[in-house]
Amino acid sequence: MQRKPLERIRSRWERDEAGDLEILGVAAVCWRRNVRDGALVALVALEPEGWHLSVSFRDHRGALTRYPSWDELADARYTLLPDDVTVALVLPPPDEYVALHDTTFHLHELAP
Repeated sequence: MQRKPLERIRSRWERDEAGDLEILGVAAVCWRRNVRDGALVALVALEPEGWHLSVSFRDHRGALTRYPSWDELADARYTLLPDDVTVALVLPPPDEYVALHDTTFHLHELAP
């Protein structure tokens, strides 16, 4: 059974090749999606440990004013990653936590 999102999705994810980058030798593909109060940016990478999806939000002025909503995060996962993987938002012990970018969530593939 597919759950309907709380927020109606009015735009699609668009590939943004100018935002593609390489992080520690791993290529990351950049996607953007406009939402009612700004824009979402997603980076998708197949790392040695598995898939990694990061999703961030900026308002119309470019300010980091909120986190992506659950529906926005779920939409990115189900649109941009393969259907046959399970991903999770990982919260490690406090001394291992790294937050380089405000308003960004990271989903990592779980080992099968």
